[in-house]
Amino acid sequence: MIRILLSGAAGRMGRAIAEAAQNYSDIKITHKVDIAQGFENIDEIKGDDVDVAVDLSSRDGFKKAILWAYETKTPLVIGTTGLNEEDHAAIDAAAKEIPVLQASNLSRGVNIMFEILRAAAKFTHDADIEIMEMHHNKKKDAPSGTALEMGKIISEIQSERGLSRRDGRSGMVGAREANEIGYHAIRCGDVVGEHTAIFGFAGERIEISHKSGSRSVLAEGALSAARFLIGKKAGRYSMRDVITA
Repeated sequence: MIRILLSGAAGRMGRAIAEAAQNYSDIKITHKVDIAQGFENIDEIKGDDVDVAVDLSSRDGFKKAILWAYETKTPLVIGTTGLNEEDHAAIDAAAKEIPVLQASNLSRGVNIMFEILRAAAKFTHDADIEIMEMHHNKKKDAPSGTALEMGKIISEIQSERGLSRRDGRSGMVGAREANEIGYHAIRCGDVVGEHTAIFGFAGERIEISHKSGSRSVLAEGALSAARFLIGKKAGRYSMRDVITA
């Protein structure tokens, strides 16, 4: 039995993970943590009935979850986005003691898209690159963590270009710079998540897209990541490790 502490249980993703876990006989959510009324306080949990923690909360929730995981020596899956350099440094520090899997997006399809982007980026060093993403109107951070990861992947493959980030365009901004990545965030309705990378050339363009129709794909990814971390050595892991295992 895989026993999971779920941080961010009151949120959309938390509810989706709890629902998905009910479909597995070998997975049990032993603790549902959130600041919302009716959920547990992570500071009051000893962790002797937890095999792995999953955090899809907020930046404040993440801070509590990673400290708790570090102190209890519990493997941790992190799907929370909108983190800063201080938070990433905390992940690096924790990964010296426990296995930590951080993902900008837990969907299997998105992580397959990342692999396709790595291949495409090798052949598009002279392309104009734009990244568009769309999410529901309650999402707080922009561009999304997935969009930023897409740009990071392309930038690393095309490191000689020194690609710079441009968030949207408005007004008389002048002609597009050749070595930049444009990010465009749309917030509307209840969209789960859509991401597109555009590689533009004279007379043609390549578009690589992924669309999530349900949070269940993210929930299934979170549970796959939790299952993957069991028994792993301390260190940093990603969904790339999960889909290639």
